[in-house]
Amino acid sequence: MDIPEFFDRYEWGFETVEEGIWRSAFADEQDDEFDLYLAVGEDWLHFAVTPLTPAPTPACSAKLASLLLQLNRSVRLVRFATDSDGDVSLLADLPMAELTFALFAATMDALIHYTRELAGPLSRAATDPRFEMSAP
Repeated sequence: MDIPEFFDRYEWGFETVEEGIWRSAFADEQDDEFDLYLAVGEDWLHFAVTPLTPAPTPACSAKLASLLLQLNRSVRLVRFATDSDGDVSLLADLPMAELTFALFAATMDALIHYTRELAGPLSRAATDPRFEMSAP
């Protein structure tokens, strides 16, 4: 698959970080900017919007983790994940053997939609122990 060609068809800017890894960026309505990475694995194309939120404060960490688990039940094509440092990412994986432009575009649409819809409230949930957000 020619991932740069998919980006071009999607009319989306990108840069090649190294062979098999691409980086792009986009903003939400509040002009917060997010990095989007794509990496070709042996059998999968991996997508990551990272970091999605600031690192959670100790007082918010457990509540944020619970909220992300709840959200993972309602989002489609994507999932939320945290790493060992507590950084939150929005991830997706597509099988290389069945990769089509339509699936690539749907995944990009989902990543952008959920980032724009949820990054702001999740950032508040990560840093403000008084903030309440309920998962859809």
